[in-house]
Amino acid sequence: MINNFFGDPETSRKMQSAVRRLGRTLKTVLFLSPANEVFIPRKQISIAVGTELLSIAHGSRFLNRIKIAGYKTYPFQEAGHSLPETVASTAALYCSQANVTHPQVMLCIPKAWTIIRTTELPAAAMENLSDVVAYELDRITPLRPDDAYYDYRILKAEGGRLQVAVAAARRETIDPYIKALAEKGLPVTKIDTNLAAVSAYLHYVWQEQDLIYLDIGSKTYEGGLLQAGVVVAGCTGSFNGNGSDECLLADVGENVAPWIERMEKANVSPQLVVHSRDGVQYASLERQLRIPLQVLTNDNLTIPGFQGEKAGDDVPHDAVGGVLSSLWTKSKAMNLLHRGRATKTSPPLTLTVILGAILLAMGILALFLPLHLENEKVTAIDREISARKDAVKKIESLRKEYSSLQDEFKAIEGFKQGKQITLQILKEMTVILPKSVWLTRGRINDATVAIEGYATSATDILPRIEASPYFSKVEFSSPTMRDARMNMDRFVIRMELEGIKKEEPKAKNGKKQ
Repeated sequence: MINNFFGDPETSRKMQSAVRRLGRTLKTVLFLSPANEVFIPRKQISIAVGTELLSIAHGSRFLNRIKIAGYKTYPFQEAGHSLPETVASTAALYCSQANVTHPQVMLCIPKAWTIIRTTELPAAAMENLSDVVAYELDRITPLRPDDAYYDYRILKAEGGRLQVAVAAARRETIDPYIKALAEKGLPVTKIDTNLAAVSAYLHYVWQEQDLIYLDIGSKTYEGGLLQAGVVVAGCTGSFNGNGSDECLLADVGENVAPWIERMEKANVSPQLVVHSRDGVQYASLERQLRIPLQVLTNDNLTIPGFQGEKAGDDVPHDAVGGVLSSLWTKSKAMNLLHRGRATKTSPPLTLTVILGAILLAMGILALFLPLHLENEKVTAIDREISARKDAVKKIESLRKEYSSLQDEFKAIEGFKQGKQITLQILKEMTVILPKSVWLTRGRINDATVAIEGYATSATDILPRIEASPYFSKVEFSSPTMRDARMNMDRFVIRMELEGIKKEEPKAKNGKKQ
């Protein structure tokens, strides 16, 4: 068996199994996908039809934790397989007593109903292997694809060749059981052999890869060669005697010997695991076959998650293994109902809907949240503007008034800049003329100035104007007339400009005026 560092093979096996389970758990947690099927609770019932008894077990899985909730065996009153109606009625009664509702059902069938073969195919067949197996099924087995339930597993691929294990069973044998169970509300979703179920059990609990398994009853036996968790060969038969060691050697040894030779050629140490319900001693069988022999009892195996009463010697390893092979995601057990077609696991609809709703909500938030925030900002600004509306109106009024004053100021400045000479002449006239003089009209151009008006004495005005540095050639342009009504002289005086500039004018004697 397995190398033992503690002196006890069983302790060594349990320690290695615990380490492997811990590694699997860590890997599952680190690489877990939200769409992984471990998030979806599953209930499973396994119905194992044997030659001497019917075994039923049920369990569940949630968050990758498998739990065997219960099991029971039902001995047959007569030798042979139980009728489909009996199997269905017993399974329905078990579900009722165990309060199991709407489970997924696995049907485990005897080796006698199946044909197990290994074959080699070209590596090119990998691209369409299911079709190749269906086409070659009548060559690999005596059954045609339309008449059989079958499945396959790839054992290895090397040297341009594929080694494939194929299991097949007649539909006419299994269909009555499927129909009877469906009528009881137990639709079958998976079919495999009892040997494959036990192989899954051993693979799950012990992590054994390659071994020979024998299940020996009081009158019949069946066995299989398990390679990497897959049943690659099987045998079945009945005893000629009463189940003594000599009979076992005669009936079993003949079938096991080729398997031992096959394992030795593959450089694999042969190991034999035997399960018996009658407590037969196998020392002579071990000596004859010359390989290590392990008797499978409830003391050296554990039932995952089982919390019922202490297990007795009648634990149905095939039924329990059927539950494990269905719930364990790493199981390599076949499903003959698939008929060679690989099933693609897809995320559950409920989880897909939930994830889609979350993504939709996130998209809506990403689209409308910025708009909502901007609207909130605009609303806050509007409130601030409303609160300061009166102050803003006052500011706007002052701004308009300021703008009006600015326009007036610019107009004045423009007038001053454009009429600088005229302003200087008017200013000079205001200074030099007496207050009694009244001007009625004035005409100013670039060279001359003409004024009209009234004065007490018009002759007194000429000297004053001539004295100004701005004017020259001052003279009356028309005769002076006396206005009797006003008692003043009416005059019209014409003069020439002396070259007025924007600067202060200089006096005619050179001094600043």
